[in-house]
Formats: sequence, C-alpha cells, structure tokens
Amino acid sequence: MSITTGDLTLDVGFTLGLDLPFDESVAFAAREGFDFVELLLDGPYARERIEDRVDDMRATLTEFDRDVVVHLPFAVAPGSPFEPVRRGAVDELTRGMDLAAEVGAERVVFHPSSDAWEKGWSTTATRAFVHDALDELVPAARDRGLVPCLENVVSSYYDATTFDELLARYSDAQATFDTSHALLAGQSASEMGAFLREHADRVAHLHLVDTRGDRDEHLPVGMGAIDFERVLAPLAECGWTGTATLEIGTDDLETIAFGKANLERVLGVA
Repeated sequence: MSITTGDLTLDVGFTLGLDLPFDESVAFAAREGFDFVELLLDGPYARERIEDRVDDMRATLTEFDRDVVVHLPFAVAPGSPFEPVRRGAVDELTRGMDLAAEVGAERVVFHPSSDAWEKGWSTTATRAFVHDALDELVPAARDRGLVPCLENVVSSYYDATTFDELLARYSDAQATFDTSHALLAGQSASEMGAFLREHADRVAHLHLVDTRGDRDEHLPVGMGAIDFERVLAPLAECGWTGTATLEIGTDDLETIAFGKANLERVLGVA
C-alpha cells in the first residue's frame, strides 16, 4: 500500500534478490504492504532464462495484486564505443523491454552508461555513443507502452551532476534517481533535494539506497550516511507521486522489511 505523508505519495517496492524465488517474493510483498517488486533481468532472472515463465509470473502478480518495475541489466552498457557491441546492447535491452511489457510493467529502468576506456575516448565521443543507443531505446520503450526511466550512474558521464543534460536531450524520457549513486557522485543530501525539486516533473522513479559513502553498498534506508528527510522534503513540497524501490543488496526478507520500516520512520508514518 502506498505511503502517504503530507503531499508526498510513494508506491514502495524492493529489488528482487537474485536468490529469491519470484512467487515467494511477490507473496512477501503483499504480506508486508509493498506495492511492487523490481525485477532485475540478470543472473537467475536474465531474459533468456525467464522468457518461458512470463505468463506464470504475470499470473502471480495478478493473484497478489502487486505491480512490477523491470530493471534492464546494468552490465549491458548501451554506449559501447564499438559499433557491433553497441548494436548488440541495444538489441538485448530492447528484448528486455519486450519482456517488461509482457509481464505487465509500466516502468523500465536502465543505465545511460558507457564502458569506453577513458584514456582512449574523449568525453564528447563517449556521450555520442550513449546518445546513439538512447536515440533508439527511448522511443522503443514508448512504443511498447513503457515509461523509460534513465538512472543516474556513477562510473559514466551521466551521473547526478550532469543528468539534467540528458533530461534536456530526451523529452520523452523520465528519470530514476538513485540516492547512493548521487552521493558517490559528490552530491550532498541538500543537493539531491535541490535536484529533485528542480526536476520533480521528470523524476518518475526513485532508488532509495543508503551507503556510508565509499562505495555503492545497497544498504537499507537509515543504515548509512544519507539524510533521507532532507532528500525527500522537496518532493513533499512539490506534491510528488511516484514509485520508490528499496534497492537493498540482500536476499534476507527480514532485512528488506526492516528497510521499509525505516523509510516509514523517516517519513513520519511509522
């Protein structure tokens, strides 16, 4: 069930851990009041491994009245400097969008990233590789009835400090704002809040992830260095409504439930 506090409404979900069975996770989501699960198409849930299970997965979501957000594999960098590799990445991500539509997702998350060697390719060239892929991927998502939610990354050009350039270029795209990635890119909680205030109409999805600041630890809210009250306050002021995934790096369901309880305390609804 959505968390509402003041003028802020969050549909809250969690990342489906790679070792968590799908049916068990969706049942847990319903039991603990999560609105959705976020399915990462990698590992046991890689597209090729689950294509024949999509109907059953959709039936489970319907049975428990839960939604799904699909995260395309982040290991597939669409902005490869090598054209055949880039074509392959676009093809794989597009096929992932097909699966996302079939399983009933409304939002699809993917990284506007490049694995170009920084000593071999200029920033301008690297951005052009990313744009070449996104020029196809953003319309492909829309053609399938999906909202393309580009995520701020850490190790490529389009981190939180440059992400407004990407939003300006792709008017049909929305953003996934990842708090841990933003911290690692150098943004304070106040700067995150300012970004969210400025781009509230373009942010459709949140990854609420904590970290102690030296690496992307995927901790529950409240277990790291991020001041989530300061991050989320501007969205409350804007009357923002959207989805928020607790991207916790665990397969332990109790820890995931703990993360939700922490978020509720931060929002003052616990």
